[in-house]
Amino acid sequence: MIFYQLDYVVDDILMNLPTEEQMFLKKYLNQDFPRKEAKFLWERIVDHKWYVSERLRRDVGFRVAALDYIENFYEPGSFFGSKTRRSGLFSKVLRPINSSLRSYFVSKSRILPQ
Repeated sequence: MIFYQLDYVVDDILMNLPTEEQMFLKKYLNQDFPRKEAKFLWERIVDHKWYVSERLRRDVGFRVAALDYIENFYEPGSFFGSKTRRSGLFSKVLRPINSSLRSYFVSKSRILPQ
């Protein structure tokens, strides 16, 4: 049973170590990010680096791409698992439906004001 306890301790220690993405983002941006958000940001920054490099027709460094992405596109808490992102997505989907329903009911009956 000692092996089980040792595995638990090792797993617990490994879960608290920062991932490679977290270490690189800390190095390049001097900011700490949670594990999931760091992984999400890393993928976005790599894609952004490729896009900017293609647009400029030269290789931009990872630091330039990371700083540009954080300064211009990143919204804290907007990664894939946050509630604000989901509510934003739903509002984008529901806003056109809501406006079309509203215009329909306004045209059919004069109950709702325009």
